[in-house]
Amino acid sequence: MSQTAVLVWLSAASVLPTFRADLDAFAHSRLLRLEAPRENAAPYRVATSAYAPDAVAQIESSLEEARNAAGSLEQSRALAALERAERVLREHPELPQSAWLMAEILEQSAEVENSAPEGADAATALRKRAAVLEGPRAAPFTDRAPEGETELARTQRVNVEGLEPGDSLEWDGVKTQPAFTAAPGDHHARVTRAGRLLWAGWIETTAREPSIRLPVPETIACSADDIGRSSFAAGRAVPAAHARCESYVLARARLGGIEAALCERERCGKVVIWEHAQEATASAPASKKTIWPYAIAASAGALVVTSLVLWRTGVFDQSNPTTREVWVFNGQKQMGLGF
Repeated sequence: MSQTAVLVWLSAASVLPTFRADLDAFAHSRLLRLEAPRENAAPYRVATSAYAPDAVAQIESSLEEARNAAGSLEQSRALAALERAERVLREHPELPQSAWLMAEILEQSAEVENSAPEGADAATALRKRAAVLEGPRAAPFTDRAPEGETELARTQRVNVEGLEPGDSLEWDGVKTQPAFTAAPGDHHARVTRAGRLLWAGWIETTAREPSIRLPVPETIACSADDIGRSSFAAGRAVPAAHARCESYVLARARLGGIEAALCERERCGKVVIWEHAQEATASAPASKKTIWPYAIAASAGALVVTSLVLWRTGVFDQSNPTTREVWVFNGQKQMGLGF
């Protein structure tokens, strides 16, 4: 009874049909049925773009409107524009510059609040929130007296959980490890896997709960994310780190055939060099003759082809050769030798 195994083709996809017969013959010799890798975990907001330029344009337009309104002492219009910018930004957490844009919204809101007779406390609170996202800003050049530096909140150790091995974490626009230091407050995070955005959002850290679990989709077993980083190196099959697939075949094209290896999770067997010999083109003789001369010739031909295969793979040139198998397949019979 045949078992299924996922095929990981490490050569160009365009040449796969050329070597399909060799792959099928290799799988048949192992009682396997090859199938395509499973679908990866769905990217974040698969129905939309991973980056929303229209949303960025709306936010920047609202920020510009708020600056102009504040300069004209139209505080209510300025605050309305800033609220509109924040609403759009929270609807699009996939933007990599989200932390910076939010800090800019908070800083402009602080400027508007500070112009009110009793808005100093509200302005200070807004600047603290902005500093949590982007750190302290350089003092601007102005003819007004300095308002004093914003007191930064004390940082603490933050542990981000829920990531898969190989995932990339961006915290407030900066790539970081899952354990780092940050001030308590509102933060922005993005998680990518193999260059694809899988999760993005706004989260709040507190001094009481330094650990945060993000709802990042798990890697699907036997998908490209799971086993796509497998490779061949120095005559060996190297499985992907932390692979979960129970059965998969690494294969790639080579002159006259393929190289293949059967793997299970984080362990791969020895590499098999599967050579496809050309079938004889000579027609059979009309008269009846004894079969033993042809059997001798066929055996000799198979030995010659096998010797050429071994010489081309460098077995005779290695002082300490890697253990591999060489198979010669002539369309009717196959020979297997271990080295």
